[in-house]
Amino acid sequence: MIGHAPGDTTPDTTGPGLAARLDAVADGLSGRLAAEEPGLRAEEYERDAGAVLTALKDTRATTMLVPSDCGGRGASAADAVRFQRALGTLAPSAAIASTMHHYKIAALGGVAAAGDEHARAILTDLARGAELVASGGAESVPGKDLRSLGSRAVRDGDDYLVTGVKRPCSLSTSMTTMSLMVELRSPEGESEGFAQAFVPAGAPGLEREPFWRSPVFLAAESHAVRLSGVRVPRGRVFPLRGEPGRRFATDCYTWFQLLVAASYLGVATCLAQATAPERRAGSRGWTEAAARLDRLEAGLLDAAHAVDRGAGAAERLNLAVRARDAVEDEVGAVGGLLLRSAGGGSFARTGFFTLLAGGLHAIAFHPPQRGAREGIGLEPLDPRSKDKH
Repeated sequence: MIGHAPGDTTPDTTGPGLAARLDAVADGLSGRLAAEEPGLRAEEYERDAGAVLTALKDTRATTMLVPSDCGGRGASAADAVRFQRALGTLAPSAAIASTMHHYKIAALGGVAAAGDEHARAILTDLARGAELVASGGAESVPGKDLRSLGSRAVRDGDDYLVTGVKRPCSLSTSMTTMSLMVELRSPEGESEGFAQAFVPAGAPGLEREPFWRSPVFLAAESHAVRLSGVRVPRGRVFPLRGEPGRRFATDCYTWFQLLVAASYLGVATCLAQATAPERRAGSRGWTEAAARLDRLEAGLLDAAHAVDRGAGAAERLNLAVRARDAVEDEVGAVGGLLLRSAGGGSFARTGFFTLLAGGLHAIAFHPPQRGAREGIGLEPLDPRSKDKH
């Protein structure tokens, strides 16, 4: 477990492993976030993660998965998995929310690395300002796939006029840019395919509306974002056509599975760190839970290593989805073990433990959900994984 030597089952609230994982990507980030006292800060950051998100920008952690030749950190997938788990240990909502930034950046980076100059130009621009990018996917409708969009971009001279809505949109308060999946249309209304539009967060016509009412991950800044004729330069609209479009879609799914699962492992690790001082004498539940979390991370790292060695798209996607599914299958039960090991006294004194344990189940709601795994970008997925409920 983070902050533990091999074979050591003693809780280590100083978390040297935690700090090292953060600083490997963004030097000085652990100090900014007081990572040496994760149990003391996590509850504070779950009320308001603004300071965490600001620190990610200030230390350029937002460029973690931007290729180095585009001005970013160019971190490996394995380092990104370790980083997201560490961040989730310290600030659960911030980890879940920042996943939405990193996976989109990583997928665009893959297209840029394959030689697409348009993708390279967008990434270089985003890295220059260490921008924080909120990710707006499709507004899906039950029974329809990802290509059923609720947002469109209509050509208007050298620009596009973007109209649509994303609910919820994490990072909606702290974002500097919103990446929105849109249907491209001619001025006459004819469809011209699909694209990612990178919309400045302060653009006229972009509005935020209250949406998220659950106390779980409340600090993820998940408002509804509505766009009404927002003008976006053509250079900031990336068409998803041909091989670049297929690669981008598949890589989005691959990276999302890795990073969101790592973030939920971080949430579970946060619960482990918080409950460690409360462990009942003689309880083996906490130690068992910690060991299960490390085994789940090992599965994620196997999938991440496949990405790092350049395995084929199908292999990368299937390994990532299977690793995410393993986390989804186990992490809720791990939360229950940790609650029981802490005992009823802690249950009575604070709602923080149960808030985290309940939040672990939310991994099941992130796409692609089991039983609904059809649609753009998922063609390489093993049918057995598609059909799993």
